[in-house]
Amino acid sequence: MEATNYAGLYRVDDHWHELGRSGFRIWRFRLVKLESAAPGQEPERRPTLIQRIVRDTAAAHAVKALYDHRCQVCGERLETAAGAYAEAAHIRPLGAPHHGPDTADNLLCLCPNHHVLFDFGAFGIGDDLQLLGLPGHLQVHPQHHLNPAHLEYHRSRYLHWK
Repeated sequence: MEATNYAGLYRVDDHWHELGRSGFRIWRFRLVKLESAAPGQEPERRPTLIQRIVRDTAAAHAVKALYDHRCQVCGERLETAAGAYAEAAHIRPLGAPHHGPDTADNLLCLCPNHHVLFDFGAFGIGDDLQLLGLPGHLQVHPQHHLNPAHLEYHRSRYLHWK
């Protein structure tokens, strides 16, 4: 086994993907080394200004309530000391360059695991609600209408294995 040296802690500063020579997506990460503090010394703190999109939490709460906080992929309902937990996942992301809407037709109720897998393109959803990359179909409440354009947007940009 080859010996390795510990190089310290890094944070991901940026990430992107490119097409390689064989046509496959290559994910690239810009890493920035974290300055380590001496034992017992507090790390430096700096004030920062962050701008982010304010989500319509009413839409997210409504979608999660419609599914009783059960994941639309696996059906699991996570119980915590604070109550049931599920995540509202945007099919077409809100931020630039995607500019997806914060509306129920662009939201899914997912467990944390399926939310991460969906966001990173490990699976997608066909127009017929067939799961792509996982077995089964997306469970959809009769009062929840998903916009097929958002599903297509996700498939075209995130399904790196197709």
